[in-house]
Amino acid sequence: MELSEHPFFKEIDPAHCGELLSKTEVDSYPPETLIFEEGSKSDGIYLILDGAVAFSKRVPDEEARSISYSKAGLSFGEVGVFTGQPRALRVESQSNVTLAKIPSDALIRFIKTTPGSIDSILKSIVNHLHETTRHYVEDMLKQEKMAMVGTMVNTIIHDFKNPFCLISLGAQILIQLHEDEQSQKLCNNIEDQVQRMVAMAQELSDFSQGEHKLRISNVNMKALLERFQELNFPFFESERITIEVDVPEFIIEAEEMKLLRVLQNLVGNAIDAFEDRPGTIRITAEKEDEDTVAMKVTDNGNGIPEQIQERFFEAFVTFGKSKGTGLGSAIVMSIIQAHGGSVTFETEAGKGTTFFVRLPFKQSGRTEAVAV
Repeated sequence: MELSEHPFFKEIDPAHCGELLSKTEVDSYPPETLIFEEGSKSDGIYLILDGAVAFSKRVPDEEARSISYSKAGLSFGEVGVFTGQPRALRVESQSNVTLAKIPSDALIRFIKTTPGSIDSILKSIVNHLHETTRHYVEDMLKQEKMAMVGTMVNTIIHDFKNPFCLISLGAQILIQLHEDEQSQKLCNNIEDQVQRMVAMAQELSDFSQGEHKLRISNVNMKALLERFQELNFPFFESERITIEVDVPEFIIEAEEMKLLRVLQNLVGNAIDAFEDRPGTIRITAEKEDEDTVAMKVTDNGNGIPEQIQERFFEAFVTFGKSKGTGLGSAIVMSIIQAHGGSVTFETEAGKGTTFFVRLPFKQSGRTEAVAV
């Protein structure tokens, strides 16, 4: 966006903009660059020409709490200019961002000498405060929900511990009593599913606390997909759903159970997208370069609704589903990020969705808890 095209200047009579434009400084910043710190001097307002910025505030016993964000076409930093108070929030670039800074003295002089200019500036301030308040309320509600989820899951883990142990013990006894291949396979599957339920509950508990404790091992990707198929054999034997897997045999450093959870959620989303009609899911993986493996999960379902595409990986985001909590996709993102990878998607209404998962081959330094 050109400086003169920003809504701040579009609402001012062009005949009066020249001097203010000449005083405005335009700079670009890479992601996660500090624009200004909370408590610093309010020395100007900022217009966002491209990209986005994130606002946060220091909270006792925490590094900083996310408050809101602003995108191209918006402005920030106005309040301190007029009140003379220090900055109330910390601002960082959320992506590659281009900002225009109008110095305080130039802005004040412009307001004093230009008829009607204060109207557009007050409108900008009100809009910014409205967005900040909305995002803050959403963030607080999300944190309360996550705390409730964590308490609930920890209670479930505690209450189900004895039943899980008894089921697991029963499966082990049956293995010893019945040595035929079919009985052995069924009992091993019972044991695997019990461990899987425990791991899924623990995964949800970890997510609610904002961290993943990775237990890194060498994972054979071909064997991982074979295990996924064993644990989900009803899907693979379904007459309505076709699941195709094309994954060569190579090793990456990761936590196997968490990658299984990623596959479970992505394939589960794809099956939901079919809405009881026949469909095909294709899972592939290949070596993208010396450091990265690229995995794709593609379906020919209905696609991700446009209403939630931008917020798809946020917690509690769901649309048009009678079941589900809206946590599955957020957990996928947190697991992949904990492994130092990335996950994106391309989707088209009525034609399907492809998820692109990229993971590093090596996980040096990621064996401890990783905040997400």
